[in-house]
Amino acid sequence: MGKIKRNIIVTSCWLLVVFLLFYTRFVGLDWGLPYPMHPDERNMAVAVQNLRCELLNGHYKILNINECFNPRFFAYGQLPLYLGYFLIWIFRGFSDFGRMIISFNQATIVLRLISAIVSIFSAIIIIKIIKIITGIKKAKIWWWLIVIFSPFFIQFSHFGTTESLLMFFYLLLIYLGLLFLDQKINLFYFLKVSAIISGLALATKVSSLIFLFLPILILIFSSKEILFKKIFLLSYFLSLSLIIAIIFSPHNFIYWPNFYSTFKYEQAVALGEIKTFYTKQFDYSLPIFFQLIKVIPSAIGFIGLVSLMGFIEFIRDNKKDKKVIFLIVAFLIYFLSIVSIYVKWTRFLSPVFPIILIFGILFLEKIKIIRIIKFIIIIISIIPGIAYLSIYQNSDVRFEASKWIFENIPANSYILSETANVVDIPLISQKSKVKSKNLLEKNFQIFSFNFYDLDQDVKLQRDLEHHLGLTDYIFIPSRRIFANYTCFWPEKRNIFIDKLSYEKKRCEELKKTFPKLNQYYENIFFGRLGFEKIKEFTSYPKINFLGKTILEFPDEQAEETWTVFDHPVIRIYKKK
Repeated sequence: MGKIKRNIIVTSCWLLVVFLLFYTRFVGLDWGLPYPMHPDERNMAVAVQNLRCELLNGHYKILNINECFNPRFFAYGQLPLYLGYFLIWIFRGFSDFGRMIISFNQATIVLRLISAIVSIFSAIIIIKIIKIITGIKKAKIWWWLIVIFSPFFIQFSHFGTTESLLMFFYLLLIYLGLLFLDQKINLFYFLKVSAIISGLALATKVSSLIFLFLPILILIFSSKEILFKKIFLLSYFLSLSLIIAIIFSPHNFIYWPNFYSTFKYEQAVALGEIKTFYTKQFDYSLPIFFQLIKVIPSAIGFIGLVSLMGFIEFIRDNKKDKKVIFLIVAFLIYFLSIVSIYVKWTRFLSPVFPIILIFGILFLEKIKIIRIIKFIIIIISIIPGIAYLSIYQNSDVRFEASKWIFENIPANSYILSETANVVDIPLISQKSKVKSKNLLEKNFQIFSFNFYDLDQDVKLQRDLEHHLGLTDYIFIPSRRIFANYTCFWPEKRNIFIDKLSYEKKRCEELKKTFPKLNQYYENIFFGRLGFEKIKEFTSYPKINFLGKTILEFPDEQAEETWTVFDHPVIRIYKKK
């Protein structure tokens, strides 16, 4: 009976793990809809809607090959768009292929569904990688819990973008490399499958060219092969990768000028050659340091610190396992090629986030510590992910703010808001029980003001004075302007960041370059403009118990895109 009872407990635990894996990826997958809260997701969803493949001439059944399934969008490849289209086609019972009319909601949901499904497969690959490196045949439940409750996995599962796919492809390349090093597969098989995966990655996003270096390095340092054979295999690998990329993202090549033009623009933005309003946060940012302070803590949590200790320990280890060396190389190839560029968005590091997790788990597996201490570390490591789920378990913060606005701000109020947020509040949502007639009845006069050009445009300065004279309420719908163009915050900032020399220099330059904008936000936050803050809406990752918040992780000061798409902070000021 004892053995049966134990088996029941173990089975129940594993069933719970499976449930948590699926729940964390799929809960609240419809967040924010029907509004386009994420700009990249919006662009991809619209591209899915653009996919058509109708007959050019119904009588002769001729297809216009150039226009067939042309998304008219070249910032990313066509693979995720085609996946989304085919899933919708399947859900509709295999009808109207090439002629489907797809709604924005359908396109968005299916893109998020792809991210969630791929995230599950990525979790499985991570566990397989850990098993290969440690030699442990049966995965441990705490491995799974750390992977399941990683904040970056949870967020990217809920974004219909390319991050989940890119993480999955890079993990697959690492897994194949480890199988080869473990002599489970031969070199030719490794290169063939790696070429297919690399091609699919290229068909997802062209920046995944970096991925190709991983198989190439294994080929170069494969001691058993002669030089001539290595050259042949290299040609085979690159050719097959290119063929797969063309097959699954053909319009990048059919419309090469459009693709190349988009690529050059995106590259110029990434390198800082073109400055835009949404990249301002990266001025004076320090490579590596920025990621360590503003990206990794929020995306990975406490396990990131454990991973850093693990990485240092594995680097120092004199008896390095070749599989660990390969993992270190896989991390450095991507990490070092990305961290030094001008833009440092969280999503740019997505392919190496799983590797960081792996380092943390391997380190906890390796070190000899008291069980209770290890247990505490594991609990602390999964808490941020548990808290992050609250964002998708609850109504979107913009809907909650909108509901309050309709209920508490008087009709005909004059409201000054900010431009260049993805959507403008207040929003109509069935979930928040706000009906469309409320917007008409309230008759708010809302001005979405262009603060970005305030210092360069004298007319805008006069317009601002005019609006402030009439304004009853001021909305600050996110941190996108004040956090990137000033050093003034409504609340106390991270003291550690304030003391950094580069941050002090940044603040001085911002005050010098944008004096009017700095003065405006300083006056608002310090109550000198004649307005007082009456309401603040947040959706920080948090853990509630019996209706009370027992733990909260304010993360507004993290890298901007980590918060502004799915849980921005909204502040409302009223004229005194």
